[in-house]
Amino acid sequence: MLGLFLWFIACVCLCLPAWLLYYYWNKSRTLNQRLAQCDDALLTDPSVKITQIVSAPVGTIVTENATLVIAPTSGD
Repeated sequence: MLGLFLWFIACVCLCLPAWLLYYYWNKSRTLNQRLAQCDDALLTDPSVKITQIVSAPVGTIVTENATLVIAPTSGD
């Protein structure tokens, strides 16, 4: 009986990480497909975080939880 319980625990310990890997891989894959198809439902999808940039210079990269630092450029 103890052996069966240990096999059950081993199965859970192997299947849970495998399922999590598949879930996030599949979520990323479907998100890429939806972006490529310009899916309007992404705007209201609660599982997607949208950051709107109204005015930013060309080449600006949005980084979550970043500290804003204004640094002089070498041309100044």
